[in-house]
Amino acid sequence: MLQFVYYTEGEDDIVLSQQLQVFLQVADSGSFSKAAQRLFVTPASVMKQINALERRLGLTLLIRNNQGVLLTAAGRSLYEDGRKMRAYAADAVTRAKKAGGRDGVTIRVGSSLLNPSNVLTDLWAPLRETYGNYTFRIVPYEDTKEQILLVIASLGDRIDVLVGSFNSRSMQARANYLPLGTYRFCIALPEGHRLALRKTLTLDDLHGERVVMVKSGDTEQIDEFHHLLKREHPQIIIEEASYYYDVDTFNLCGQQGLPLLTLDAWAGVHPSLVTLPLADLDYGISYGILYAKKPSEAVRGFIDIIKRHIVGSAE
Repeated sequence: MLQFVYYTEGEDDIVLSQQLQVFLQVADSGSFSKAAQRLFVTPASVMKQINALERRLGLTLLIRNNQGVLLTAAGRSLYEDGRKMRAYAADAVTRAKKAGGRDGVTIRVGSSLLNPSNVLTDLWAPLRETYGNYTFRIVPYEDTKEQILLVIASLGDRIDVLVGSFNSRSMQARANYLPLGTYRFCIALPEGHRLALRKTLTLDDLHGERVVMVKSGDTEQIDEFHHLLKREHPQIIIEEASYYYDVDTFNLCGQQGLPLLTLDAWAGVHPSLVTLPLADLDYGISYGILYAKKPSEAVRGFIDIIKRHIVGSAE
């Protein structure tokens, strides 16, 4: 029997298990890969959820083939009942809101390993009492370099806002960006690296090292840093990664023993990497909120509050 668990995909889904929600999306999409795109996760994550659901039920729900997936008789039965359960859940939430006299605004905040939602919710904490009608719904997503632009382009559909360092021209062409503050450039080193026991680093310390960093050409601050190294520290060998980091970038540096240009906010992303500040360089990059080019009235009101109380007070 399906357990009823809390699920952060949406208020309408709070009584439906995550596995059932994923199953319904796969059935609607017709394949694991299409469902993964709509859920902003990897196909492997979707497949893992479906396999776990089938094991729990002791049933085969889907027939897998090269064209996608087909529902079995058991899968069709669960799909039809699952849709009814989803509709009933939506009605239940509506009735609960009405009974509680709630007339609030919910902002859906995306959260990932590199761009966690707590950056925004912590900034909002002093305003919580004043704007008690605002609540946050945390929506997990996977910010792989293959998925991140799709996530940004679809802001307003499943996620209202993202918070993080989104200075890429490609990203800002797809969404509005409101800077909130600055992250500092640092260097992440594998634990066994010759420099890993230092408290701080200088660029001179990195002479002769192959340093992994974001590819030039899409972010102004990154381009400037590339030019600085080529001009003043040609002894540092630049190893260009993609335009965007993901967890695989950190894994690569950990496995190959390479220094990585990173941010102070990412100090705890990888357990085998030590993050050290650059003592001779006051260099940083902005972080802020991404939201849709054409935001909803609720999101527009939320952004106005942020501008007035957080951005305005910092100026």
